[in-house]
Amino acid sequence: MRPDRSTIITLLAAAGIVIAALLIVILYRGGVFAAPNAPQAKNGFAFTFPGSRPSEKRIALNLDLNDSAWPEELVELALPSYQKDFALYSAFSYAGERCNLTLVYATRAKLDEIRSHYQAILESPIAGGKNDEGVLNLKGLIRDRAVEITNYFSELANLIQVNIEMTGEYAGLIRRKIIGAFPEEALAAPGIGGFASGESGEGYVMYDFNPYAADVYAGAPLFSRAYSFSGPVEELKGKINALGERYTDPASAGISGGTAVIKYGGYLYQIKPLEDGGEVKAALLVQAIPQN
Repeated sequence: MRPDRSTIITLLAAAGIVIAALLIVILYRGGVFAAPNAPQAKNGFAFTFPGSRPSEKRIALNLDLNDSAWPEELVELALPSYQKDFALYSAFSYAGERCNLTLVYATRAKLDEIRSHYQAILESPIAGGKNDEGVLNLKGLIRDRAVEITNYFSELANLIQVNIEMTGEYAGLIRRKIIGAFPEEALAAPGIGGFASGESGEGYVMYDFNPYAADVYAGAPLFSRAYSFSGPVEELKGKINALGERYTDPASAGISGGTAVIKYGGYLYQIKPLEDGGEVKAALLVQAIPQN
């Protein structure tokens, strides 16, 4: 599954993303922040070597899920961004055997320039729906992989979302590694493991780069799975709300309206209901809380 739209909007809006975007641009331009995909030396300074750009094969074979750079690198390998200031978040999602890469980045370039950039690179580009100075909506192919490029409105920077279908041998390898890396031990938390009792064939790993986000930890992998639920959505919401009887400390839990955000035992949990084609699912997100 791709990260659901409500999750995307929440992440983008968290802690005043527009204000944070402007601040990070200034700090990035001033050299305070390194680019998220820049290799880091042991002394903390970023540097690159000529010809050091990784290949898809190298990334897949040496995948380190604690290194937040790899999804962005895969997107850039397939479809270079345009005047990117910094990444907001990136994700690798799967639904069955189908896999998808997502990158959202900020740029102060104009949408007309961004549109022209991608139209020149994409195979068979299609400007579908509304496309003007404030809206970007492109589809096309890159090496026979489906691509969709859209934007989110911001007064200070253009926020560009790139979705690329991930196919081939290495997509399957990455998918298996992500499934195997899901923190199963986190499901031992009281009352939470029950939401993972159904079948699951879809999920994702996401990296958020917003240091001001209140509901995730920047740079650390956020794992998500969607589990089937046998009852109606209102029943699922009731079960999620019932977690409030167990997790009562407002400093570590926010539970209402059928969604839950809980910190417990070194993990951050988010639980929410999904309806997909008439099927009800419980979306469970788990992130290990960084220790430094």
